[in-house]
Amino acid sequence: MAYTYEDKLDFIANLYCPARVIADQTGCSWEIILAQAAQETGWGEKCLPGTYNIFNIKADKSWKGESKVFHVWEKKDGKKVWVDDAFRVYGSYLESLNDRMKFLRTNPRYAGLEKPGIKGNYKKEAQELLDSSYATDENYAKLLIEIVEGPTMKRGIARAQKRGCGPVLPMVEVFLLDGAKVAIKKANVQVRQDGKQAEVETDDHGRFVVRVAPKGGEIQFKVFDKDKNAWVDVDPIKLDKLLNDKTATLIAPTFTAQTSTREHEKTAPAKPAAAPAAKPPAAKPPAAASGAAAKPGQAAAPGAGKFKNYTVRKGESLASIASDHSTSYQAIAEANGISSPYIIRPDQVLRIPDVKARLADQEKRHASPPAAAHGAPGAGAAKPAAANDHDGGSGGITLASLGQALSNGSTYLHTVFFRNEEQHPQTDLMHASRAPWMKFAQEEFEKGVKRRTGKGKHDARILEYFTATPSLDKKSASVDETPYCAAFVNWCLGRTGYKGNGSALAVSFAKWGRPTKGNKPALGAVALIKFPGGGHHVTFVAGISPNGRLIATLGGNQGDNHEVSHSRCPKTMVVTYRYPSDYPDYDDDYVLHDVESDHAPMTASSTH
Repeated sequence: MAYTYEDKLDFIANLYCPARVIADQTGCSWEIILAQAAQETGWGEKCLPGTYNIFNIKADKSWKGESKVFHVWEKKDGKKVWVDDAFRVYGSYLESLNDRMKFLRTNPRYAGLEKPGIKGNYKKEAQELLDSSYATDENYAKLLIEIVEGPTMKRGIARAQKRGCGPVLPMVEVFLLDGAKVAIKKANVQVRQDGKQAEVETDDHGRFVVRVAPKGGEIQFKVFDKDKNAWVDVDPIKLDKLLNDKTATLIAPTFTAQTSTREHEKTAPAKPAAAPAAKPPAAKPPAAASGAAAKPGQAAAPGAGKFKNYTVRKGESLASIASDHSTSYQAIAEANGISSPYIIRPDQVLRIPDVKARLADQEKRHASPPAAAHGAPGAGAAKPAAANDHDGGSGGITLASLGQALSNGSTYLHTVFFRNEEQHPQTDLMHASRAPWMKFAQEEFEKGVKRRTGKGKHDARILEYFTATPSLDKKSASVDETPYCAAFVNWCLGRTGYKGNGSALAVSFAKWGRPTKGNKPALGAVALIKFPGGGHHVTFVAGISPNGRLIATLGGNQGDNHEVSHSRCPKTMVVTYRYPSDYPDYDDDYVLHDVESDHAPMTASSTH
């Protein structure tokens, strides 16, 4: 098929936006990028198919990316000779043009292109290329200028400008949270960069996306506060020069909570409130048997149908009652048919999930038959065998059920009404989520994020995690062979508005945040692991085995494939459990379930 004039125009139109991105990032002339591409490829006709290799650059020893062999001719001793040569393969025009710029900037011969007065001026850049012996044709500079100013180039640019460059520009995915780390839905947000302003609306997850100028700088934001009927400033996002997309979280200096004008009653019925008839708690099957997991904060799993009655005393809140009984306020509310905003009264009788009975049932369910038959020396009853730890993924809440539970654990505030010891109405604000960053960690697991094998192949998601560790050098942050467990922890915390430490070193979490209560394992706590032979690893706590010997974990850079995975490790290897300093943990965070693993080993070699 003949190469047409329309093909030439499309070639320039396809290159225009990537050339503008490179020019914005580096300050070079985008006109010369297009002119060289047109001149050296015959306006795109002589490009190697399937490579995006605009300048036909060979894959020499310095090239670490993908390559492809072509049968091409070249001149040797003045003769035309056909040879098989490997050429570089790029994923896009943007990658190709970026590599061209990298070649020019790292080669001392072309240092003159960076001089003030030359850089960014297409006429002077063209002459500098000739003076630097980029080409031997003495008319090379004149030819490039003629291409820039010619009618074909102008028509190709006009076609590109009509299409727009939005899809090519780097994307910043922004999550807007309020002061309580709750996503702000349907909020109006003003976005401003380089004097340009736009207004967007967040979705149901507090999310919106902006396309930004790749030269970096600062993006400024204002959020419309409907209560104050005014625009509120939010901390800006500072960007380095971007070529890749990134994620950011904004915290607005306000929060809202569901409330009520209903008065607090002074008396209460003498008998327990009945649970909703449609879903009686006792009818729920055990999570380990059915694969159904409790929502975060609920006392499901084996023995979930066991309850005991409790009479509310003066001055008690739903939170204090839940704490005394090692359960969550949400579990008590569901068992008694109470919905938010929650109201309880002195002398009211509540059904309380019996956690001790549930744990006793769990131990019985996981008792090992062989151990029970033979017994243990000096003991009337056999101790659970090592197999009860469920190492390797047997038993426990399934990973699918855990994922569903974490996804259902939306972040929001509840109001709890009660009467204090002076019989005065009082209101508590309760944070409904348990370790909200675990939801994002689970989503990354479900995406199958793992280190890529093969020359020059790197998982883009792992490289995204390194944006949360700015202290890491650029070379290490550009390859997925770099251990990323700490980067994964920092990234997940940042998605929910909690601050990590910005370090890519696992051991740096030893003094980050604050320890859990009694340095005990808790859902979503950052566990710092030290291996017997040396080396550290950080991961999130997802659960615990029935006998309490193994910690179920969810973290990055785990397993033989160095993936985001569920694994297990002996509790004796954990140095410390840490929470963010501003995380309001409750006692139900420390109620852990048995969770399956996905056969990802937890060793020094599998995490480094």
